[in-house]
Amino acid sequence: MAFAHYILPALALAGTAFAQCSNSGTLTIASSADASQLASCTTYSGSVAIETGLAYPKDNNGRQQVEVTNVRTITGNLTVTSAVSLSRLTFGSLESIGGFELGDLTVLSELSMPELTEVSQLNFTALPALQTLDFGGRGLTRAESILITNTGLSSLMGINNLQQVDTFNINNNEALQNISLQVTSITNALRIEANDRYQSGLTTSFPLLETATNMTFRNCSTISLPALKNVTEDLGFYGNTFETFSAPNLTSAGGLIFVDNTQLTNISLPQLTSINATYQIANNTELKQVDGFTKLSVVKGALDFSGNFTEVQLPALTQVQGAFNLQSSARIDCTSFDELSSNNVIRGKYTCLGLRARPGGEGTGSGSSGDGEGEESSASQIFAKLPAVVGGTLVLAGFLQMIL
Repeated sequence: MAFAHYILPALALAGTAFAQCSNSGTLTIASSADASQLASCTTYSGSVAIETGLAYPKDNNGRQQVEVTNVRTITGNLTVTSAVSLSRLTFGSLESIGGFELGDLTVLSELSMPELTEVSQLNFTALPALQTLDFGGRGLTRAESILITNTGLSSLMGINNLQQVDTFNINNNEALQNISLQVTSITNALRIEANDRYQSGLTTSFPLLETATNMTFRNCSTISLPALKNVTEDLGFYGNTFETFSAPNLTSAGGLIFVDNTQLTNISLPQLTSINATYQIANNTELKQVDGFTKLSVVKGALDFSGNFTEVQLPALTQVQGAFNLQSSARIDCTSFDELSSNNVIRGKYTCLGLRARPGGEGTGSGSSGDGEGEESSASQIFAKLPAVVGGTLVLAGFLQMIL
């Protein structure tokens, strides 16, 4: 009986503590009492949401602060959305979260999680007052998915030591000037676009990245990918302001696309041997020479070049399975590509035209200029072959009679 006298209350207390630290639904924090309940747990099995209408005291500016201590792990999601008076959020001991969502927090200017190293999904949207992330000296090292959009962040310090990520999407952060990550692989998609509105463009660096599935870069001033070896789907560059691009170790890509990079003058991919989908270079107005693909052998999709090229060299090309379209506003020598078309190296529709007023993409022109002097109509070809003058008179009637 004495055993029961002491053990049963202890078990009841333990059961109460377990119930406080586990919830099949979502624990909602609306007051400091709710935060204290969560602080009694080192691991919380479930999800946590901070109430839109917080019952926290406000400072002289009408701002509120939420601080939660002790809890180290939240197995579910931590969600904070539309708490319009929340200016500071602190989880001083939190190390890992299932998912982390912050959204529509118009005055949130301080986010402090100095021990956080791991999240499943991080989704930050519409945080215009948030300029920095306080994730401690080490910061995040592992994440499945990261989306950061429409924030006031000027840097991504706090996630720059990220070593593993599946999806990484950073867009429309007007003050963001630099992204540098230590990841070695991106297993799903990388999208960086429309950041750094007030400067000349975002600088990006992925010094250790070797493999990726899909990568899209827009509005960047520099892009550094020195270790990149393989991209299984598309590697695309749109509307950037860099002058040169080099990926010295890239050997293969799904699709390779350079469009509307108005200051681009040089592309160097010296180890690239195969492109497994579309290879497109279009509307890069300062790009005159395409000669940095010395080992490119196989293009399994279409090759589609349009711009102001004076020279295009693809000396190792052995196979283009799709259409071949090369159009330039300048005079361009198509001789080598004419031969590739004749030898069935180019297996799809073949177009190579120079001196085009409006160089266009695949499907906008036809035929080959051969000497780079543009497409001629059938009538111009006929009259170019007429015996022009005999004694100063055009022998047109005799020629027409002969061919009729």
